[in-house]
Amino acid sequence: MAPALSDGDTVLIDPRAAIAVGDIVLADHPYKSSVTILKRVSGIEADGRVSLIGDNDTESTDSRTFGPVSIKSIVGRVECRLN
Repeated sequence: MAPALSDGDTVLIDPRAAIAVGDIVLADHPYKSSVTILKRVSGIEADGRVSLIGDNDTESTDSRTFGPVSIKSIVGRVECRLN
């Protein structure tokens, strides 16, 4: 799948929005506290863990690498991209 966002894109985030499979979210990186990541939600587990996947399978570091993340690490849902 081609990435939905490109480097340098500006996005608006809604920190109060409900999260669903298919949404693009901003999340805290699970191992690098100073890094946030934009990923697509690929699954939501009953215990509050969320699987995140990048649109570029060959270049993305995501839940296939670091596993599901806590729902608390989700900063917000991407609402729109500004050009």
